Amino acid sequence: MNTPVKILLIAMIALLGACNNDDNSNPDANPVISVIMVDAPAAYDAVNVEILSMEANMGAGWITLAVENPGVYNLMGFSNGNALLLIGDTAIAPGTMTELRLILGTNNSVIVDGITCELKTPSGQTSGYKIKMAPQILEPDGFYRLVIDFDVNESFHPTGNNKYMLKPVVRGYLETAIGEIAGIIIPPAGAYFVEALNATDTAGTYIEQSNGSFLISTVMPGTYNVTFYANPGFADKTIGNVVVAAGQIIQMGSVTIEVQ
Repeated sequence: MNTPVKILLIAMIALLGACNNDDNSNPDANPVISVIMVDAPAAYDAVNVEILSMEANMGAGWITLAVENPGVYNLMGFSNGNALLLIGDTAIAPGTMTELRLILGTNNSVIVDGITCELKTPSGQTSGYKIKMAPQILEPDGFYRLVIDFDVNESFHPTGNNKYMLKPVVRGYLETAIGEIAGIIIPPAGAYFVEALNATDTAGTYIEQSNGSFLISTVMPGTYNVTFYANPGFADKTIGNVVVAAGQIIQMGSVTIEVQ
C-alpha cells in the first residue's frame, strides 16, 4: 500500500473514532414528556371515570396530548404503587408548559356499598379540568416524567338520591420533585391504612392485606409522622421524623404492629 493511501486511511480511522466518542446529544432535539396518574385512596367500591385526552398550554396556544388508551378507568386501582400510563414518551416543541388539562367524557359512575350511583359533570367543562401544577420549562433534549394525582376524596360530592357531582381536584408534579414512602407491616393484617402527615401536607394509602406492603406516592419533600391505622385486635402506631427527599423512595423496612 502506498504512503498517500495509508495517510488517507489513518485520517478516516481518526475521524470515525472522534464520531464514536461523541455523546450523541442533540441540543436541537425536542423535549420528551410522559404522564402517569395515581389516586389518593377513598372509601368507595369503585370510581369509574372516562378519560379521553390531555391538553397542554405551551404559551403560544394549546396542544393535544393523545392518551395511550382512552376509555373508562376505575381510579381506585391506581394507588399503593399502581399507576396508569396516560401519555407515553411524546416529543413536543420546547417552551414553558403553563397549564395542563385533563379531558373527561360523560361515561362516569361511582359505586358505593354495591350500588352504582350517577355521576354528573358540571356544565361548561368541555374544555377540560385544570391540573394544579407549577409552570414547567421544557428544554431541548430534556426528558420529563409527570405524575398526576387525582384526589377522589375532594373530587366527588354527594347530591342526594344516589347521585354525585364530579368536580375533579387533580395535581401534577415532576417525578423528580416528589418522594415516596414504602415498607411492609408485620403481621400483614395488622393495619389497613398508612398516612404521612406534617404541618403542610398529608398523603396516604391502603395497605395490601395479603402481604402487608405499602407505597405512599406523591409525597412532598419534608419530615413526616407516619401513622398506621390498625385493624381490630391491633394498636395504631406512629413513627416520627421520617424524612422524604425529592426523587427518592424512602424505605421504612418492616414495621411491627402490636397486638392490642
